[in-house]
Amino acid sequence: MGTRKSTSEMKRDLKAVASNLERTAGEISKLAERIKDVDVVAVLHLMNRLYKDSDKLKAYADEIKEGRIVRGKPE
Repeated sequence: MGTRKSTSEMKRDLKAVASNLERTAGEISKLAERIKDVDVVAVLHLMNRLYKDSDKLKAYADEIKEGRIVRGKPE
């Protein structure tokens, strides 16, 4: 059974994961520049997926901040 995090901890975690995804996309870009004959379209597709997921996590964090997503008390 996982730990029950507070709403503020969830928001902070979501934002941290979103930032990690964005950093990872940037690192993929830098690595791809150094690889000869890399499939640029495939790399861009992967990066796009990471950025979209990051945006989703940030939106969830915003919903938590606005009170639209609330952590319920354990039963």
